[in-house]
Amino acid sequence: MRKTLVVVLAVAVVGLLGAAALPLAERYAAGQIKAALEQDGQTSVGAVEVGLLSRRVSLTDVRSQAFGGLTARRWEVRGLPESLGDLLEGRTPLSDFKLGDPLRADHLELADAHFTDADGSSWSVGSLSVDGLDLAPYDPNAAGPYRLEILAARIARALRLQHIEAANISYGLAGTGDSLSMRRVAIDRFDRGSLGALAIVGSEAVPRNTPDAAFKIDDMRAKDVDLKRVVAQLGERSWQPGRPLGRIAVSSASATGFGGTLLSHNGVSLEGISLETTHEAVDSSRSRLRIDDLILRPADGLEGARLRLILQAMGLSELKLGFDCAGVERRGKGELGIDRCALAMTDLGEVSLTANFIGADETFWRGIDDGDAILLSRSAIALASARVTVVDKGMIDRSIRALAAGSGQSSQLARANLARDIRTYQPPDILITEDLTKLLDTVARFIEQGGTLALEARPDPPLGLAAARGLSITAPDLVSLLGLSATLSR
Repeated sequence: MRKTLVVVLAVAVVGLLGAAALPLAERYAAGQIKAALEQDGQTSVGAVEVGLLSRRVSLTDVRSQAFGGLTARRWEVRGLPESLGDLLEGRTPLSDFKLGDPLRADHLELADAHFTDADGSSWSVGSLSVDGLDLAPYDPNAAGPYRLEILAARIARALRLQHIEAANISYGLAGTGDSLSMRRVAIDRFDRGSLGALAIVGSEAVPRNTPDAAFKIDDMRAKDVDLKRVVAQLGERSWQPGRPLGRIAVSSASATGFGGTLLSHNGVSLEGISLETTHEAVDSSRSRLRIDDLILRPADGLEGARLRLILQAMGLSELKLGFDCAGVERRGKGELGIDRCALAMTDLGEVSLTANFIGADETFWRGIDDGDAILLSRSAIALASARVTVVDKGMIDRSIRALAAGSGQSSQLARANLARDIRTYQPPDILITEDLTKLLDTVARFIEQGGTLALEARPDPPLGLAAARGLSITAPDLVSLLGLSATLSR
């Protein structure tokens, strides 16, 4: 019993001594870190705090001339991989950090940070929080006018993090004085060019010396975004604008709340854009793009006056559009399909397209994935079928009214003259055949009667790129070459 008591007392004494010594050790480590940071003569730190047990380092009032100029009111890192001995000696990633160095931490926070590049462009961040930071070594050697873009891509290829969130971000362009800002940005599960989720709230582009945003989006979101091809291309030493960047894969994305003077001065408003992609199999996917409530209204200026006259003649105050397009990729079968792309026009009607392409070979898919137009031109892909459908829901009558108002004719005469012109139309450099005459007659009857007009193409054999070049020869038989037909229904 007496021995046990002695052991307990000894442990307690050691614990008390350790607890008393810990603040001294932390103050000593803070001094060592502050000295290490300021030894380059370019950096000053107002105060340093160290938590040895949590491996935490906090810096306040940081100022550095490195990388062009950096200031931060507060900078804190927790969960550093360095040992207690390293921290006591002032060795941290912040002490002697260079571009290309690795960096790991459980948590990082930054407050009121400002960065100015050598060319005068500037960044500012109100607050930044990062969890699970893991930056692997990367090549920092980049030169030329696009050095920053190349360097950012290389950092992205080396970076992993669980979550990052930033508020009140602003970027000022040195050459123009224009600025870009975002109220909030959050990213989950970033892994060397791919990310699980992205949210951007309150983004604006503001021209120099102008209080109002030229363009803004209230909310942007995306899930399962793969940027690996893009960052790989951007990270190449020889990259420059105009070179292919590759395809960005995304499972879902949306943007809502469009605004700004650039749209309003042109009489344009837009509610939202969304994209969804689902994978039916490893080599098969289906995508859908929607544009909701795109509205065109007459604005100030000559073009606005012209639009106002046209809309008034059609009995409309605005033109309201919606776009919905769905397509499918079946790489294993070499197929690319447009299930249905429809442009809906309120009080006018709808125009839709369906199409099916076959022979989509490896060259075609590499061209799509790499964004290489030259590869696409060498592909064996061919058009198997296509169908354009026009549904009249007031489109014909309103268009005829506008045509009549502009030409000083009655609506009845304007309709009859338009139908006659279509029937007698002879496209230049096209062989005029009986089948083409029948097709034009069907279109003319659509003008006279309304209803639903369907134009269908079924080329036999399917129309490949080589055959498509034949369309430029003198007087091709377009109807036979494309397998064109037209039908009219009520």
